[in-house]
Amino acid sequence: MLLNRGNFYYGWVVTFASAFIVFGASGSHFSFGVFLKPMSEEFDWSRAVLATAFGTTFMLSGLLRPVGGYLADRYSPKAVALIGIAIVGAMLLLLPYIQTLVHLFSIFAVMSIGLTLAAGPTLTKIVSSWFFQRRGLTLGLINGGGAIGGVALVPASTLFLETFAWQQAYQFLGVLLLLVIFPIGLLLIKNRPEDVGLKPEGAPPTVSTADEQDPNPALAFRDSTLVDAMKTPFFWKLTFGYFV
Repeated sequence: MLLNRGNFYYGWVVTFASAFIVFGASGSHFSFGVFLKPMSEEFDWSRAVLATAFGTTFMLSGLLRPVGGYLADRYSPKAVALIGIAIVGAMLLLLPYIQTLVHLFSIFAVMSIGLTLAAGPTLTKIVSSWFFQRRGLTLGLINGGGAIGGVALVPASTLFLETFAWQQAYQFLGVLLLLVIFPIGLLLIKNRPEDVGLKPEGAPPTVSTADEQDPNPALAFRDSTLVDAMKTPFFWKLTFGYFV
């Protein structure tokens, strides 16, 4: 009951903590571009090769999204997201010690797994469990966390590059993810309101099986299964839009 005092709803804490995880994962991902010049100068690698290594994370992360979605559905989405942010943070701390292109590509390949697990879709499952009527707003906040991460962490990484070296800049990102963002997610995120004795915000009244055949505004809040969604044109339009 301490989680829901007065008019304050704990789901907002879950939302902003989830957005913070997306902030860290996306922000560190978008920061890779600022490392092209210093790393190419130190290792005498072409920018094309480095850009390919960076781009590999985007490609693999996209291909692994269905796996990340399955894990979030099958297991705890909170655990999936936290494992993802831990993987990304650990790989960022390893990057300063690379010596060969094999090291670079291997680390980015593993990092793509973490980026997939800590991506927005994993966190949206959590937030959707907390909110019904305000899902649009809360899911927008989750996606906005990634954009803000790019706006904030790219300049921050650049500042570290100018003040120290690219190794310290990667260490800054790794420490931020492991010692700040990971604990916040661990302590504040709850998978479902029922886990802490609360109810979803705006949840409709329980509808009996006998009433499910009757028109009822409450049914508009009922979640669809994947099979149900695949039967609708909107699902395929949305999927095609994201794919493009």
